[in-house]
Amino acid sequence: MTAVTTPPVTLPPGPLALGQILHEEPGLRIRGMRRDDHAGLLAVTTDPRVVRYVADGSVLTPDKVSLWIENQVGNYARLGYGTFTLADPADDRAFGWGGFVPPGPDRRPQPEIIYGMERARWGGGLGTRVARALMRLAFERFGLQEVVATVDGANAASLRILAGAGFRLDHVEEDAAGPVHVLLADRAGWLAAGGA
Repeated sequence: MTAVTTPPVTLPPGPLALGQILHEEPGLRIRGMRRDDHAGLLAVTTDPRVVRYVADGSVLTPDKVSLWIENQVGNYARLGYGTFTLADPADDRAFGWGGFVPPGPDRRPQPEIIYGMERARWGGGLGTRVARALMRLAFERFGLQEVVATVDGANAASLRILAGAGFRLDHVEEDAAGPVHVLLADRAGWLAAGGA
């Protein structure tokens, strides 16, 4: 029996609504966050192994997850992008997040890719599929010209995932926890490579 593959679907540019599906393929839906994603996002962001390399490595509280979702509502309205929910197309249950932190004071000058998902989904290539889909959205839908990623030097899995999505090492910085790899992907290079 031959497996049937469904090509990924990415929606064209336009206003972004809460819960709007931006990308879908087997086993992966990327959509705008909704307030009812709270329980799923809280479950993922309270797993210390999932958030070990995220920001300061602290788990999120219910109030912080609520604030995060509300901030994305503002980002969607103001910028047309932000951080999105990763969901299973079969039941639309949130199992992670992925998207872009916008530039701003005390942040990088470029939008920064971020992502994370429940551990049950690690190790099967889903992280690379997420990163590639996010880069397609960044360059084809949101019109971004350059995206940065910052990765703890000990996070070999993310370094592999981002390399597979078209990122290249720009430089290494030191912070209190050790080396941080700063990677860049630009629209021209991404297109020249065939969209990673």
